Order: sequence, then structure tokens, then C-alpha cells
Amino acid sequence: MKRNLKKLLTAALAGMMTAVFSMNLMVSAEEHYDVYNYDRWNEAIPSQAGYLASRSVSGLDLGIGNFSGPSDIFRDAHDQFFIVDTGNNRIVVTNSDLTEVVMVMDEFYYEDGSVTTLKDPEGVYVSPESELVYIADYNNSRVLVCDYDGNVTLEITKPDSELFSQELTFLPQRVLADKAGNVYIVLGNITTGAAMFNSEGEFQGYYGANTVEQTSEVIANYFWKMISTDEMRSKTSRSVPTGITSFDLDDEGFIYTCTQSTSQKTDTIKKLNPAGKNLFSGLETAWGDFESIYDVNTSKNYQSMICDIEIADDGNINCLDLTSGRVFQYDKEGNLLFIFGSSSDQLGGFTEVAAIESIGSEVYVVDTRKNYVTVFEETDFGSIVHEATNLYNAGYYEEALDPWYEVLQYDGNYRRAFLGISAALLVEGDYEGSMKYAKLADSPYRYNRAFEGWRTEFLSAHLTEIVVIVVVLAAAGTVLYFYLKKRKKSAGKEA
Repeated sequence: MKRNLKKLLTAALAGMMTAVFSMNLMVSAEEHYDVYNYDRWNEAIPSQAGYLASRSVSGLDLGIGNFSGPSDIFRDAHDQFFIVDTGNNRIVVTNSDLTEVVMVMDEFYYEDGSVTTLKDPEGVYVSPESELVYIADYNNSRVLVCDYDGNVTLEITKPDSELFSQELTFLPQRVLADKAGNVYIVLGNITTGAAMFNSEGEFQGYYGANTVEQTSEVIANYFWKMISTDEMRSKTSRSVPTGITSFDLDDEGFIYTCTQSTSQKTDTIKKLNPAGKNLFSGLETAWGDFESIYDVNTSKNYQSMICDIEIADDGNINCLDLTSGRVFQYDKEGNLLFIFGSSSDQLGGFTEVAAIESIGSEVYVVDTRKNYVTVFEETDFGSIVHEATNLYNAGYYEEALDPWYEVLQYDGNYRRAFLGISAALLVEGDYEGSMKYAKLADSPYRYNRAFEGWRTEFLSAHLTEIVVIVVVLAAAGTVLYFYLKKRKKSAGKEA
């Protein structure tokens, strides 16, 4: 009987191990590239996929002929997608499923009845307040503003201002408008921030300029210029910040910018308030890969260059990496959630990414060379991570506890779950448990908070014993002191 039971248990255990192994194979086999995340030591480790590529959509699929170098995508308040089809000089508007074309915007009408067309447009934005369409018309050196029917309401061109060098061409690449109607434009040849215009198209100056990276070379050049003559200074190169590459606007009116540079580290991703202050300046977040990553598909090392940024409806931040073709998704606090995508010819891989957008549980990535849009769908793992993250960020730490535990069942090394569990246990008063998970997350801040709570609780629970021990020790010390003093005095008399 015992032997039969032992055999049954052995067979059951083997079956469970086989099932788990098969499940892991299925997860890793669904994407042709390695799915990874970062552990508490900032080392890349295998992880579960938060998103899987489900399909790609071309212009032919939509029945309008091939896209030609598409460069941007934007979702409006009606969940319609506006795709900038750069080489075909048009804006293609589709439904929310990206399965049907709603309209093609390739002709625009002035009030006098004359018609204008686009020339290599690169960016688009649709205001949810005014429902005006803003188009960065690159080689027409303008931003064209129109309604859904293509009726032009405003043109923004190179400003006649001392603040804007008249020697430079006006080359709009990205555009957005805030709730007040102010227009922000990323220009391809400007490094002093986004050009800002009011709702009437009047130039207001620059917004959100990056700072110069304080490298040893920059510091050395600064001191050299202090002791140089005017002639020597004129021959030296100037230290200038890297220009903004792209941006997006969240529901609260904050503007997020990204900078496509391997040398610029401090301002890679910024969250700007109306005054232009970077609210992410204190975050210790490495946007993109921590270090250069070797890609087995291309046999190359990649250093992240974030070329586009998108803020999802739930506040998550999607960053698109030009060099690796990957999407790095962070929560609103800058904590890394998922990494997906790659450089390859297969579904879910890219040749040259250009733009990113999302709707609900789907993420859309534009490839400007493959001429299509890839759709990524959220996995079960992605869904439970988002549930836990949203509860946590809303302040429902205890309600997020069970989802965080479920996350660890999928991925036992998921650092974000350790942080969430530590915070939830701290709220519940389980200080030892909170310290345990804070240590797993390698978070000194959370560990210290939990330790303070544990210390206070320990002192309160053992206050009587501590007082008794202190009194006894004090009494014993006093007795010993007088004993030694008396003995010393007796020894002196005998001498």
C-alpha cells in the first residue's frame, strides 16, 4: 500500500513538473525574442510577457494602398486613429479597431475656397477640447490647423522674432496643444526646447529645454573658456543641450518629453508642469535598458534611444526605443512594468520604429520602413500586473496585496510585486513581512520605514520588561559601584 501511494505521489509530482515546464515553453515560444525584465541588481533576467504581438496592419489591409514611411499615430477622443502617411502626403483616419478607414485627409481648404496639400508631414495631434487637427507639415515649414472636414483655421509658420533665428528653417516634427489652446512644436533643428505659440499662432518662446549634460569634458571646456581670449573662445565648440524628440500630454495637463540621444542621460524622459519644471528630476529611473544590450537577432549591442513617448489612459508611460525596437512600459511613478518588441523581420519585431499609441489593453507601434502598424495585446500576466499597479497607485495598498501575490505566481522575481507587497504589509502593520519584501526588492527606503514601525511596536509591547531590566541593571550597577568603592577604601587602610 505504501509503495503504491509513493508511486502515485511520484507520478503526480512528475506530471505537475511537466505541465509547468510545458507552460513555460508555451510562454517563451509565443514571441521569437527573449522576454526579460530587470531584477533588484539592475540585471536583465527572463520574465513573463506583458504583451504579445497579435497582428500587423498595412495600407493594403485597409484598402488604400501601401503606406509610405509612416511617422506618427494618434488616437483622438472618439478612439479614431490618425496615421501620418508621410511619403503619401496624407493623414489616414481609421476606426478604433484599425480595420476600416474612416477618411483620408490629403486636401485642405482655406476660407476663400483655395486648396492646399501636405508635403512630408511628420506629426499629428487632435485636441479633445476643440476637436481641431494639428499637423506638423515638415517640408511645407508649417503647422496646419484644421477641423475634421479639412477646413483650415490656422497656419503656424516661422515666427518673426528675435528669439527665433531667421537663418533657421522652420521644420515641425511633432505638435500638441494644451487645454488653453497653446501649441507646442518640436522642431528638427532647435535644441532650446519646444517652440510655444498661443491659440492665435503668436510665438511665445521656448518650453521644456533640456539641460547640458555635466560631463568631465563639458566642465573642462567651461573652465578653459574662462581663461581664454575672445578669439580662442570663438574657435571652440559650444556645449548645447540635446533637442526634444517627441512628447505627449496626459489628462491632467502635464507634458512628457523624450530625448533621442545616447549621450544625454539626465533629461531622457521629463514630466513638465505648466512652468516647465521637470517633476521627474528626482527619479532614479534608467529609461530604456540600463546598459547596452546584445541582440542575438542582429548580433549588435544596443544603447537605448527613446524616440517617442505615449501616456496611456491609466497613466502608464510607454517609451519607444529606436535602437532595439523595444517598448519599455513604466507606471506613473516611473517603475518598470514590461519590455516587449525587438529588431527583426517577424511579427512583433521592427526595422525602424517611429511612433507609439495605445487604447485600452492594446499598444500600437508604427514601423516607418516596414510601412505598417503592429498591434500588441495584453496577456493574462499583463492584466494582473496592471490591476495591482492601478490599485497601488490609487492608494489601495491592501486591496492590491492579493493581485501582487498572484503576480509572483507568474514571475517569482518580479521586483515591482515585492515593492507593492512591502507597502501593503506596512499599511497592515505586518512590519516584519514588510521588511522581508523590502529586502527582496532591495529598497532601503521601504525597509527603513518598516523597521521604524517594527521598532516602535517592539518597544511598546515590551516596555514593562525593558523598564524592569533597566532598573535591575541600574540597581546592580549602583551596588557594584559602592562595593568596589568600599573595597578600595578598605584596601587603602590596610596599606
